[in-house]
Amino acid sequence: MQQERRTYSKSFKAQVIAECAQSDISIANVALTHNLNANLVHKWIRLYAQKNLTLQTAFIPVKTSAPSPAHLTMPATIRIEVPHQKGAVVVSWPAEHAAACSAFERDLLR
Repeated sequence: MQQERRTYSKSFKAQVIAECAQSDISIANVALTHNLNANLVHKWIRLYAQKNLTLQTAFIPVKTSAPSPAHLTMPATIRIEVPHQKGAVVVSWPAEHAAACSAFERDLLR
């Protein structure tokens, strides 16, 4: 006899993930409380983080400033700063290779 897989609602998963986010509670303890396998809870957290990262990187605000005479004499560069929980990631790219920069970004955000 084959057992049916249990399914869980999005709201239940969100509740479990929120409980795991508390600093004084372990993921294993939350899983036991809800009669879940800890690996399943880890998977939900991983999927939530991936989805959240995808939503965050869908639009990156760009700050611009008026060019000054000093900027006109220096070679033009593309500077991209991506905030990250471990610290900002800064990429400087020569402007004459903008197409390669675009391809790099596209591959990076996949």
